[in-house]
Amino acid sequence: MTVFWTLKSIPELANLPARDRRVNWRRAYRRSWRHWQIWAGLLACALCAAVGAGLGAFASHPIVGAFIGGGVGGFVFGQTTVRVARSHYRNILLGLDS
Repeated sequence: MTVFWTLKSIPELANLPARDRRVNWRRAYRRSWRHWQIWAGLLACALCAAVGAGLGAFASHPIVGAFIGGGVGGFVFGQTTVRVARSHYRNILLGLDS
C-alpha cells in the first residue's frame, strides 16, 4: 500500500509545477465528494476520534485521546480522499473535465 504524504507523491501530479498541482488537486478534490468512500472515510474519522476520547477517558485524558484518535482517523480519511481523487485525474489532466 502506497502512502501519499504530499501532492508531489501522487504519480499523476508529480511532474507538474506546484501551482498546476494545486489547481488540479482542488478540481479532483471537489469531485471526490460525490463518492460514498469519502463520506465513509469522514465517518471513520469521527468514529476514531470518539473511540480515542473513550479510551482517553480511562486515563483521565479524553481530549488527548480524541486528538490521537482524530489524527489516526484523519490519516485514513486523507488516504481515502487521494485514492478517490486519483480516479478523476485522467479526465482533468486531459482537459475533458472543466
